[in-house]
Amino acid sequence: MRTAHFNFPHASAILCDMEKDCLKMLVSLDVRHTASRQMIGGIMRFAATHPAWEVQFAQMHPSDQSLADFADWRPDALIADASCRTLPREMRTHLARVAAVYVNTPPPIGGKSRTAVATLRPDERALATAAAELLLRRKPASLAFVGTGGDERWCEARERFFRAYLKDRGHTLHVLTPPDNASWREQEAALAARLRDLPKPCAIWAAYDQRAKQVLDACRLAGIAVPGQVLVLGVDNETVICEHTTPSLSSVAPDFASGGYLAAAFCDTAANSSPHPTPRVTHLRFGLLGVIERLSTADTNGTVRRVAEAREFIRRNATADIGVPDVAAALRVSRRLLEKSFHDATGRTVLDFIQDARFERVTRMLRETETPIGAISRFCGFRSSTHLMTLFRQRYGMTMTAYRKQ
Repeated sequence: MRTAHFNFPHASAILCDMEKDCLKMLVSLDVRHTASRQMIGGIMRFAATHPAWEVQFAQMHPSDQSLADFADWRPDALIADASCRTLPREMRTHLARVAAVYVNTPPPIGGKSRTAVATLRPDERALATAAAELLLRRKPASLAFVGTGGDERWCEARERFFRAYLKDRGHTLHVLTPPDNASWREQEAALAARLRDLPKPCAIWAAYDQRAKQVLDACRLAGIAVPGQVLVLGVDNETVICEHTTPSLSSVAPDFASGGYLAAAFCDTAANSSPHPTPRVTHLRFGLLGVIERLSTADTNGTVRRVAEAREFIRRNATADIGVPDVAAALRVSRRLLEKSFHDATGRTVLDFIQDARFERVTRMLRETETPIGAISRFCGFRSSTHLMTLFRQRYGMTMTAYRKQ
């Protein structure tokens, strides 16, 4: 068998005609992090409503093209993070003349001919305020902050704003700094020693979720109960971490998607404006979605904690064929006590929460997948598709097919 090869002698001319009215945005973000993935969602939301822009992604997957491979594409804007600190030579001169937004990192290239440049960061004051407000509501005997151990400006800002908020309300802050040049295990052991000495109950805000997980691990190493003796709160709401720690981790959730939209909007304004000979660096800030509370900051009151633990079990197991007796058995309490706790704390029943969790999965599958309706019942913990369709119509006032089409 012979392989056919096709030659396109006029390919360059065709591409030029296709691109002449198109603005091009190159995005290079580290998608290992929730922050970057959500920012990309915000960027694409902007592009969907601004058809003049074409968006391409560089080096976000092992099979992706590098930044250098886009040299002949000649983008009109760049959105990049610290993974893009070293720019390829082929791109450096061109990118000095286009709009650029650098996420959580200072601009790596200089030059006076750039159209516009910005840095993008979450509003650190807003994050610190949200963290402090939640932790102070728990009335702890002491408060602490666990940073990175380095000199990152974003971490320093979080500590500074957190300390200032607490000071204004008459509280002092303990700072637990991981030792320099220490392994992760050595840091964990040092944290465990410091945690033993803090007055209990203690509330701890960690600079990011992976550090908060380390605090949870150090508490377990030290035999300190969470949330009984120590409350732990992270930042970023990395669900792959937060929902699978023991106990599950509460986290301050920045609005990363809005940050991505803001970055794209800045590029759009810059690309459609007259260049300025000596532009200043613009500092873009985006806010937060709120605090996602899980078990690590649960109120230590018996009823509230019991309900929080039950809801956590339900969230993780609702798509299995569980009932109220299974939840009670998992918490090692009687069914009567569990039902009373739910009624006192929420005014609702345990079964209500089981059904809520199942229908959340059902509606997500209807919106985001083409899974047959008959199969959805099996995936979401319902014993038959007929039973699910009846309950769905009662709850949403329409059939599952109509919901999917809508």
